[in-house]
Amino acid sequence: MNTAGPEVDGTAREAIARERAVCARNYDPLPIVIERGEDVWLHDTEGRRYLDFMSAYSAVAHGHRHPRLVAAAQAQLARVCITSRAFHNDRLGPFLEELCRVSGFERALPMNTGAEAVETAIKAARRWGYRVKGIAPGRATILAARGNFHGRTTTIVGFSSDPSTRADFGPFDGGFRLFDFGDLASLEAAAGDDVCAVLVEPIQGEAGVIVPPEGWLRALRDWCDRNRVLLILDEVQSGLGRTGRLFAFEHESMRPDALVVGKALGGGIVPVSAFVANAALMDVFEPGSHGSTFGGNPLAAAVGLEALRVLQDEQLAERSAVLGRHLIARLRAIAGGQPIAVRGRGLWAGFDLHDSGIDAHAFVERLARRGVLTKEAHDAIRIAPPLTITKAQLDWGLDRIAETLDECLRASTAKGVEHTRPLERSQSQPRSAAPGNGPATPADREQNHPVHVLLCPPDHFQVRYRINPWMHPEAWSLDASRLSREARAGWQELLAAYRRLGARIETMTPQPGSPDLVFTANAAVVLDGKALLARFRNPERRAEEAHGRRTFEALRSRGTVESVHEVDENLHFEGAGDAIWDANRQVMWMGYGQRSDFAARDAVRRVFGVDTLSLELMSPSFYHLDTCLCVLSRGEILWYPPAFAEASQRLLRSVVGGDAIEVDDEDAARFAVNAVCIGDEVLLCHASQQLREVLEACGYRVRVIALDAFNRSGGAACCLTLRLDQRSGIRTAAKNELAA
Repeated sequence: MNTAGPEVDGTAREAIARERAVCARNYDPLPIVIERGEDVWLHDTEGRRYLDFMSAYSAVAHGHRHPRLVAAAQAQLARVCITSRAFHNDRLGPFLEELCRVSGFERALPMNTGAEAVETAIKAARRWGYRVKGIAPGRATILAARGNFHGRTTTIVGFSSDPSTRADFGPFDGGFRLFDFGDLASLEAAAGDDVCAVLVEPIQGEAGVIVPPEGWLRALRDWCDRNRVLLILDEVQSGLGRTGRLFAFEHESMRPDALVVGKALGGGIVPVSAFVANAALMDVFEPGSHGSTFGGNPLAAAVGLEALRVLQDEQLAERSAVLGRHLIARLRAIAGGQPIAVRGRGLWAGFDLHDSGIDAHAFVERLARRGVLTKEAHDAIRIAPPLTITKAQLDWGLDRIAETLDECLRASTAKGVEHTRPLERSQSQPRSAAPGNGPATPADREQNHPVHVLLCPPDHFQVRYRINPWMHPEAWSLDASRLSREARAGWQELLAAYRRLGARIETMTPQPGSPDLVFTANAAVVLDGKALLARFRNPERRAEEAHGRRTFEALRSRGTVESVHEVDENLHFEGAGDAIWDANRQVMWMGYGQRSDFAARDAVRRVFGVDTLSLELMSPSFYHLDTCLCVLSRGEILWYPPAFAEASQRLLRSVVGGDAIEVDDEDAARFAVNAVCIGDEVLLCHASQQLREVLEACGYRVRVIALDAFNRSGGAACCLTLRLDQRSGIRTAAKNELAA
């Protein structure tokens, strides 16, 4: 019996004894008796609270007892739960429609557990091999990777390379050959004319969160195409947002022939799984050839549908991408110079203790005593928290890991094991770091790479129409001459500030009849030399589109930008005003709800290949994202919370944590947030004493520029500036996320 971990007494000891008296000994759990869960927290019968860093092997991606999932389950429980597939039910169709839509396949076969869905995939592959490919009867072979984990049925453990899962469970069926995960040459050596499919996890979870070399899945897809072999991906653990994409295969811009999904599909409430493929493969099944009494039951379908909706509504995959980069970076900092390999993708990571002299199970026990629950996988410690976790909660758990690792290293040192250097300790860092400390930031890089901006002289700027609450054409016309002079003077001051900072400056030719052309941030967003052009919502600004297109084509012909792209005609997208690049988090913040459409994020992802997080804007006064959010060079975010929907406020706070700087009503109304940050300098049109002090405490120099005339149209420094020099660094970052 496992007696390590938190002290066991009272109710817990009794519960463990009762369970052990009647339950098979196929598990050896930590001596913790869970009584209830809430979001990322678990509570035991002794009143202790634990941060869940395992989420039931990714089954609790939505957090424990997500209110929407509980409500969906309760509503269906009050109607009907089980009917069997002998009859239709009114929940299955909508659920499978949504599953097929998000996965991009035509058909789905619902099951309950991941192992059942894998067995379904094996059946489909073999039938396809015989009936379509023409493999000789009884010869169809499936290639699987060493280190695999696809479940625990006898068929599945029969092709496991882990002796402990196979011992004395044979004889096993044939029809499987193994290759080394991530090694195409090994796969080719195992192949033959009798191969009907390759069944593989895109990331091996139970092997210790093993990420294959970059490009391997793409190469595997090509090999399968050349050899007329099905590629079936088991995404039971990796799918549905865990890796920072909806599915892990999306990281390599490839598609399998079929997909196995489960765990998170049940929302942490009921077991739900599915085999998903196109009709040509799924049609190997005829009535009576495969089934499940509980598969596709109304309760599972209702919860599964809501789980998919919550996943998208709360942008859980996107949050996983952003927080996952933070997770990997912190784990590597915690490991320091120790022989501890860190690998992972999204909110799914593992660190290997094999060469550190630390027993993995003992580490998990010590970590539990500090209030964090997870599980070892051989010599690796896996981390897979609910995707609803906040940055603050993630850092709390990582601080406990740092403490536990330090404790374990001290203990092993006392036994004579040598270690290289002390570990990083608690790293809930202050909002700002002093210049020159730590790794290079975007602020540091800008010192060495000149800023490149597009401006438009305000020759024709005036307030001629009213498309936001700040615009009053009548008031402008009463003092147009003075206001035009002020606009010209303010613009010249901004221009001088850029020149002083050594910026390269391009200018857009002003046009009569387009007074808002001066706000070049709305013309497009530019990243990695690619320009995605705006498509305006208000008719008053649509004349700017053709001029913007000509301007960027001219910039492309001069080599200033590499390519020019457009959104679909039925979409509204207002450029960098609603698409703000965050170089520290490597994400594009997207504003929607006032001018730009939510669906514009798809164009941003397609053109730039970056992650996005979308924020709903609620006030016509803060109609573009850049009027209420500014990303500073060191990673702080200046923002005005009342401009956002409550859900978007929660999203931003959960991802940004202590790096969020809130401005008050006065600073927001005077467009202080519509700022430009270059290195350590913040250019803005207004800063209260309080805001100035906060920014200076973060290490920034505040430069106030008189742009009041532009405030009358709803803009300031950021609206007047389009950055042409932004670089994502995504290719490098993606490589860094992979295992060495």
